[in-house]
Amino acid sequence: MMEYKLEGVADTLYIPLTARIYVSRRFPEYFYDEKALSLEPYIPGDTIRKNSSEYECMASVARSNVIDCIVKSFLNDHPDSNVVFLGAGLETTYYRIGNKKAHFYEIDLPEVIEARQRVLGIGENEKLIAGDMFKMEWAEKMDTTLPTLLVVSGVYEYFHEDEIVQMIRTMKKLFPNGELAFDTTDSAGLKYTNKYVQRTGNTDAMMYFGL
Repeated sequence: MMEYKLEGVADTLYIPLTARIYVSRRFPEYFYDEKALSLEPYIPGDTIRKNSSEYECMASVARSNVIDCIVKSFLNDHPDSNVVFLGAGLETTYYRIGNKKAHFYEIDLPEVIEARQRVLGIGENEKLIAGDMFKMEWAEKMDTTLPTLLVVSGVYEYFHEDEIVQMIRTMKKLFPNGELAFDTTDSAGLKYTNKYVQRTGNTDAMMYFGL
């Protein structure tokens, strides 16, 4: 088994992965992620699973389910397109969707992309890009004139509103045919989720953004 030292926000990638594994085993008729199940040996320890309730796992997977539906709908309307996952972590949407025509991009910090490539490899129509998603250099590595779905799932919460708004404004200029899908919560949700993330053993990743 390989282990990777990830800290702060990067370390939170194991939380949704743990949820997808749990629900795939417990409720496969609702959600099944074969690729996530194959990644279970790479999760360091069992702290996350022991400190995650069934509700918390289901809430995380419900988000994944919605994102899957959004991606499928977008690809149905735009077969020749880009699907960009910002803060991709060990997200396995690419494998669940199974589309081989569109261009998929996974953007994350260098240490996360390194871990992702080692445990997941690279799909035939998938590209991994290491970098800071807020700095936007990643956009130079794709055809921005194509219809593009930008997905930010479980990520914006860890940042501040001003940088998020600026990023969205910049993406609007760079992607004339772009659409953005992201999730958020309210102040009560932030308080609950911050406590949950700390229970999983990560005390360095605070959430700030909510609506």
